[in-house]
Amino acid sequence: MIAIKQPPNLEQLFRETSADLARYFSRRHGGRESADDLVQETFLKMAQSIESGKRPEHLRAYLFGIARHVSQAAWRQKSKDSVLEDSVPIQSIAAGDSSDPRVDAACEMIDLLPALQREILDLRFNQNLSYAEMAEALDIPVGTVRSRLHNAISLIRNRLAEDNPDTL
Repeated sequence: MIAIKQPPNLEQLFRETSADLARYFSRRHGGRESADDLVQETFLKMAQSIESGKRPEHLRAYLFGIARHVSQAAWRQKSKDSVLEDSVPIQSIAAGDSSDPRVDAACEMIDLLPALQREILDLRFNQNLSYAEMAEALDIPVGTVRSRLHNAISLIRNRLAEDNPDTL
């Protein structure tokens, strides 16, 4: 007997992930209203993909992959003549008020990382995606996810050690 994979329950998926997606878009596009519109567009594209027969292995990762493309398209729409990859602003992973200068320094260093490394940090630490889910969302091999995450963390750690050798 062949097991037929049932289509996902999009209403339940929306309830479980819409707040995470809204935060994801808010960090990139600022403003809750535009984030809500982009969340809706992401789910619309997900529904269209499922209607066409796509059955992703990791729904959350697949959804964030769609969200990434929706985000990029929104930036292209805003500024048609700019190249996107390194121009997408992603607010710091640890954004917020902090009394610890090391956190502020780390946030500044994260802001200086290339866009893909910032995005990997965001997917890992804000969205709690696994390595496999990040690889699926970004359409890159798991080994690349691991090395880029490792390199980003190492770079931040080394820069912090150089700037503040007595505090680490």
